[in-house]
Amino acid sequence: MRPRRLPVLAAAAVLGAVASAAGVASALTLAAMPLEDLTRHATLVVRARCVGRDVVRGAEGRVESRARFEVLDAAKGAAPGVVTVRQLGGRLDGTEVVVPGAPLSEPGDEAVLFLEPHEGDTMGVVGLALGYLPVTVVAGAGARVHVSRALGAEYVAGGVRPVDELLDRVRAIDAGEAR
Repeated sequence: MRPRRLPVLAAAAVLGAVASAAGVASALTLAAMPLEDLTRHATLVVRARCVGRDVVRGAEGRVESRARFEVLDAAKGAAPGVVTVRQLGGRLDGTEVVVPGAPLSEPGDEAVLFLEPHEGDTMGVVGLALGYLPVTVVAGAGARVHVSRALGAEYVAGGVRPVDELLDRVRAIDAGEAR
């Protein structure tokens, strides 16, 4: 009896294609990070206002933006007056790239940024959107930041909190103070 190689070879080819496609079609999943972890992973935590953004071709030809932020307040690390932050996406040469979950700042936007070194003088946001907390100035209430329940037990209700309260908590975490 002669072995049937064709079906075996076909099955092997299908399995190989599925296995290689699984590697290519993987998705990025970010786990929630409590405020303590965000603070520990960041080398710099600041409240800052975007003053400009340029779109460039980054590594491997990816469309990326370099947003420049004027530092308004530093809660961790030695902050220069302006910080350049790498952000994924932007419009370049007729191509617009949008990366879900990755913030793309416009001049005038304010945020609390949890940053880590990226390349040279450019910083990266810790955990994409996890380390980018937009600031809103509310008439009569001052600067507020929207906090996620994922930031930990003291933020279990989520909602909007004073920016200074969040920055003070980051300072306490950085100083090693437990709550």
